[in-house]
Amino acid sequence: MAADLVISHLRAGYGHLDILHDVSLTVRQGEFVALLGPNGAGKSTLLKTLYGMTTHKGGSIQWKGQEIAGGKPRVFLAQGFGYVPQGRCNFPTMSVHENLEMAAYTLKDGDLEGERNHVYELFPILQKRRNEFAGNMSGGEQQLLEMAMAVLRRPEILLVDEPSAGLSPQAITLVFNELKRLHQGGRTILLVEQNTRKAMDTAERAVVMRLGHVIWDSPKAELSHADLGQLFMTGKVEKASAASPPHGIH
Repeated sequence: MAADLVISHLRAGYGHLDILHDVSLTVRQGEFVALLGPNGAGKSTLLKTLYGMTTHKGGSIQWKGQEIAGGKPRVFLAQGFGYVPQGRCNFPTMSVHENLEMAAYTLKDGDLEGERNHVYELFPILQKRRNEFAGNMSGGEQQLLEMAMAVLRRPEILLVDEPSAGLSPQAITLVFNELKRLHQGGRTILLVEQNTRKAMDTAERAVVMRLGHVIWDSPKAELSHADLGQLFMTGKVEKASAASPPHGIH
Protein backbone atom coordinates (compact mmCIF):
# COMPACT_ATOMS: atom_id res chain seq x y z
CA MET A 1 0.00 0.00 0.00
CA ALA A 2 1.36 3.39 -0.97
CA ALA A 3 2.30 5.81 1.76
CA ASP A 4 -0.05 8.78 2.17
CA LEU A 5 2.40 10.73 4.35
CA VAL A 6 6.06 10.84 3.34
CA ILE A 7 8.46 12.87 5.49
CA SER A 8 11.98 13.20 4.09
CA HIS A 9 15.03 14.77 5.76
CA LEU A 10 12.80 17.12 7.74
CA ARG A 11 14.36 19.84 9.86
CA ALA A 12 12.22 22.08 12.04
CA GLY A 13 12.10 23.92 15.35
CA TYR A 14 11.07 27.15 17.01
CA GLY A 15 12.60 30.35 15.71
CA HIS A 16 16.37 29.83 15.60
CA LEU A 17 16.19 26.69 17.75
CA ASP A 18 16.46 23.42 15.80
CA ILE A 19 14.59 20.45 17.32
CA LEU A 20 14.12 18.01 14.43
CA HIS A 21 17.24 16.91 12.55
CA ASP A 22 16.93 15.01 9.27
CA VAL A 23 13.70 13.14 10.19
CA SER A 24 12.37 10.69 7.61
CA LEU A 25 9.16 8.72 8.12
CA THR A 26 6.24 7.33 6.15
CA VAL A 27 2.70 6.63 7.32
CA ARG A 28 0.36 4.55 5.19
CA GLN A 29 -3.39 4.89 4.95
CA GLY A 30 -5.13 3.14 7.83
CA GLU A 31 -2.00 2.67 9.95
CA PHE A 32 -1.83 3.28 13.69
CA VAL A 33 1.72 4.44 14.45
CA ALA A 34 3.05 5.13 17.95
CA LEU A 35 5.77 7.78 18.13
CA LEU A 36 7.84 7.00 21.23
CA GLY A 37 10.96 8.35 22.88
CA PRO A 38 12.32 10.05 26.00
CA ASN A 39 11.42 13.60 26.97
CA GLY A 40 12.99 16.10 24.59
CA ALA A 41 13.20 13.64 21.70
CA GLY A 42 11.17 15.90 19.39
CA LYS A 43 7.99 13.82 19.23
CA SER A 44 5.52 16.60 19.98
CA THR A 45 7.51 18.97 17.78
CA LEU A 46 7.09 16.54 14.90
CA LEU A 47 3.31 16.53 15.35
CA LYS A 48 3.26 20.32 15.56
CA THR A 49 5.36 20.50 12.40
CA LEU A 50 2.81 18.26 10.70
CA TYR A 51 0.21 20.87 11.57
CA GLY A 52 2.21 23.92 10.52
CA MET A 53 2.96 25.15 14.04
CA THR A 54 6.77 25.29 13.96
CA THR A 55 9.50 26.88 11.86
CA HIS A 56 10.27 24.72 8.84
CA LYS A 57 14.05 24.64 8.28
CA GLY A 58 14.36 22.14 5.46
CA GLY A 59 13.27 18.82 4.05
CA SER A 60 9.96 17.61 2.69
CA ILE A 61 6.46 16.73 3.88
CA GLN A 62 4.43 15.14 1.12
CA TRP A 63 0.79 14.25 1.57
CA LYS A 64 -0.65 12.11 -1.22
CA GLY A 65 2.13 13.33 -3.49
CA GLN A 66 1.65 17.03 -2.74
CA GLU A 67 4.37 19.05 -1.00
CA ILE A 68 2.97 20.87 2.04
CA ALA A 69 6.06 21.54 4.19
CA GLY A 70 6.12 25.04 5.64
CA GLY A 71 2.38 25.55 5.29
CA LYS A 72 0.22 27.17 7.96
CA PRO A 73 -2.23 25.13 10.07
CA ARG A 74 -5.09 26.00 7.72
CA VAL A 75 -3.15 24.29 4.90
CA PHE A 76 -2.77 21.06 6.85
CA LEU A 77 -6.38 21.28 8.07
CA ALA A 78 -7.60 21.65 4.49
CA GLN A 79 -5.51 18.64 3.47
CA GLY A 80 -7.26 16.38 5.97
CA PHE A 81 -5.05 16.61 9.06
CA GLY A 82 -6.64 16.60 12.51
CA TYR A 83 -4.64 17.57 15.59
CA VAL A 84 -5.41 16.73 19.22
CA PRO A 85 -2.97 18.75 21.37
CA GLN A 86 -1.62 17.69 24.73
CA GLY A 87 -3.68 18.82 27.72
CA ARG A 88 -7.25 20.03 28.01
CA CYS A 89 -7.81 22.64 25.31
CA ASN A 90 -11.60 22.76 25.21
CA PHE A 91 -13.83 25.60 26.42
CA PRO A 92 -14.54 24.56 30.03
CA THR A 93 -17.41 26.98 30.70
CA MET A 94 -19.25 25.93 27.54
CA SER A 95 -21.32 22.79 27.09
CA VAL A 96 -20.17 19.78 25.11
CA HIS A 97 -22.66 20.76 22.41
CA GLU A 98 -21.24 24.30 22.24
CA ASN A 99 -17.67 23.01 22.14
CA LEU A 100 -18.53 20.96 19.08
CA GLU A 101 -20.09 24.04 17.50
CA MET A 102 -16.83 25.91 18.06
CA ALA A 103 -14.89 23.04 16.46
CA ALA A 104 -17.12 23.22 13.39
CA TYR A 105 -16.24 26.80 12.47
CA THR A 106 -13.85 25.57 9.77
CA LEU A 107 -16.45 23.43 8.03
CA LYS A 108 -17.21 24.74 4.57
CA ASP A 109 -20.86 24.49 3.59
CA GLY A 110 -21.09 21.53 5.92
CA ASP A 111 -24.06 20.07 7.71
CA LEU A 112 -23.18 20.99 11.29
CA GLU A 113 -26.02 19.03 12.80
CA GLY A 114 -25.19 15.98 10.71
CA GLU A 115 -21.50 16.13 11.58
CA ARG A 116 -22.25 16.62 15.26
CA ASN A 117 -24.62 13.65 15.24
CA HIS A 118 -21.88 11.63 13.54
CA VAL A 119 -19.53 12.51 16.42
CA TYR A 120 -22.19 11.57 18.96
CA GLU A 121 -22.49 8.18 17.26
CA LEU A 122 -18.72 7.75 17.56
CA PHE A 123 -18.66 8.91 21.20
CA PRO A 124 -22.01 8.03 22.81
CA ILE A 125 -20.79 9.19 26.22
CA LEU A 126 -20.53 12.75 24.87
CA GLN A 127 -24.13 12.66 23.71
CA LYS A 128 -25.13 11.82 27.28
CA ARG A 129 -23.05 14.79 28.49
CA ARG A 130 -24.04 17.13 25.65
CA ASN A 131 -25.56 19.79 27.95
CA GLU A 132 -22.87 19.65 30.63
CA PHE A 133 -20.05 22.15 30.92
CA ALA A 134 -16.88 20.58 29.53
CA GLY A 135 -14.97 21.64 32.64
CA ASN A 136 -17.29 19.60 34.86
CA MET A 137 -16.51 16.32 33.09
CA SER A 138 -13.83 13.84 34.11
CA GLY A 139 -10.36 14.11 32.59
CA GLY A 140 -11.00 11.10 30.38
CA GLU A 141 -14.28 12.51 29.10
CA GLN A 142 -12.61 15.83 28.38
CA GLN A 143 -9.93 14.02 26.39
CA LEU A 144 -12.65 12.28 24.38
CA LEU A 145 -14.16 15.71 23.71
CA GLU A 146 -10.76 16.90 22.43
CA MET A 147 -10.69 13.96 20.01
CA ALA A 148 -14.31 14.53 19.02
CA MET A 149 -13.58 18.19 18.21
CA ALA A 150 -10.83 17.05 15.84
CA VAL A 151 -12.83 14.16 14.36
CA LEU A 152 -15.80 16.46 13.66
CA ARG A 153 -14.00 17.66 10.55
CA ARG A 154 -13.53 14.02 9.44
CA PRO A 155 -9.73 14.19 9.11
CA GLU A 156 -7.97 11.56 7.07
CA ILE A 157 -5.07 11.43 9.53
CA LEU A 158 -5.35 12.14 13.25
CA LEU A 159 -2.32 13.50 15.13
CA VAL A 160 -2.74 12.80 18.87
CA ASP A 161 -0.29 14.25 21.40
CA GLU A 162 0.03 12.62 24.85
CA PRO A 163 -3.66 11.76 25.40
CA SER A 164 -2.94 10.02 28.73
CA ALA A 165 -1.27 13.05 30.34
CA GLY A 166 -2.73 13.75 33.76
CA LEU A 167 -5.38 11.02 33.56
CA SER A 168 -6.26 8.25 35.99
CA PRO A 169 -5.64 4.63 34.94
CA GLN A 170 -9.36 4.17 34.34
CA ALA A 171 -9.53 7.28 32.15
CA ILE A 172 -6.43 6.18 30.22
CA THR A 173 -8.09 2.87 29.42
CA LEU A 174 -11.21 4.72 28.26
CA VAL A 175 -9.21 6.99 25.94
CA PHE A 176 -7.12 4.20 24.43
CA ASN A 177 -10.17 2.03 23.85
CA GLU A 178 -11.68 4.90 21.89
CA LEU A 179 -8.47 5.41 19.89
CA LYS A 180 -8.48 1.72 19.02
CA ARG A 181 -12.11 1.97 17.95
CA LEU A 182 -11.37 4.99 15.74
CA HIS A 183 -8.55 3.07 14.09
CA GLN A 184 -10.72 0.01 13.56
CA GLY A 185 -13.15 2.33 11.80
CA GLY A 186 -10.45 3.14 9.24
CA ARG A 187 -8.81 6.22 10.76
CA THR A 188 -5.07 6.77 10.22
CA ILE A 189 -3.49 7.72 13.57
CA LEU A 190 -0.05 9.06 14.50
CA LEU A 191 0.19 8.99 18.29
CA VAL A 192 2.75 10.55 20.65
CA GLU A 193 2.60 8.88 24.05
CA GLN A 194 4.79 8.47 27.15
CA ASN A 195 2.73 5.52 28.41
CA THR A 196 4.69 3.10 26.26
CA ARG A 197 2.79 0.00 27.36
CA LYS A 198 -0.56 1.43 26.36
CA ALA A 199 0.89 2.78 23.11
CA MET A 200 2.52 -0.54 22.22
CA ASP A 201 -0.63 -2.46 23.11
CA THR A 202 -2.76 -0.26 20.86
CA ALA A 203 -0.65 0.74 17.85
CA GLU A 204 0.55 -1.47 15.00
CA ARG A 205 3.95 0.09 14.54
CA ALA A 206 6.55 1.70 16.78
CA VAL A 207 8.73 4.63 15.75
CA VAL A 208 11.32 5.72 18.32
CA MET A 209 12.85 9.19 18.35
CA ARG A 210 15.85 10.42 20.28
CA LEU A 211 17.49 13.86 20.19
CA GLY A 212 15.49 14.94 17.16
CA HIS A 213 16.20 11.83 15.07
CA VAL A 214 14.23 8.70 14.19
CA ILE A 215 16.36 5.82 15.50
CA TRP A 216 13.96 2.90 15.18
CA ASP A 217 11.00 2.08 12.96
CA SER A 218 9.38 -1.36 12.98
CA PRO A 219 6.20 -3.32 13.59
CA LYS A 220 5.63 -3.30 17.34
CA ALA A 221 6.09 -7.08 17.52
CA GLU A 222 9.78 -6.58 16.68
CA LEU A 223 10.40 -4.33 19.69
CA SER A 224 10.21 -5.52 23.30
CA HIS A 225 9.84 -3.21 26.28
CA ALA A 226 13.43 -4.07 27.25
CA ASP A 227 14.60 -3.01 23.79
CA LEU A 228 12.59 0.17 24.13
CA GLY A 229 14.29 1.04 27.42
CA GLN A 230 17.72 0.59 25.82
CA LEU A 231 16.74 2.79 22.90
CA PHE A 232 15.55 5.52 25.26
CA MET A 233 18.78 5.41 27.25
CA THR A 234 21.46 4.73 24.66
CA GLY A 235 19.90 5.00 21.22
CA LYS A 236 20.69 1.39 20.36
CA VAL A 237 19.73 -2.17 21.26
CA GLU A 238 22.47 -4.39 22.66
CA LYS A 239 21.50 -7.95 21.76
CA ALA A 240 22.38 -10.56 19.16
CA SER A 241 19.29 -9.88 17.06
CA ALA A 242 20.35 -6.28 16.70
CA ALA A 243 22.73 -7.39 13.93
CA SER A 244 19.70 -7.20 11.62
CA PRO A 245 17.68 -4.30 13.03
CA PRO A 246 14.34 -3.21 11.65
CA HIS A 247 14.43 -0.58 8.94
CA GLY A 248 15.02 2.94 10.11
CA ILE A 249 17.63 2.41 12.83
CA HIS A 250 20.91 4.21 12.44
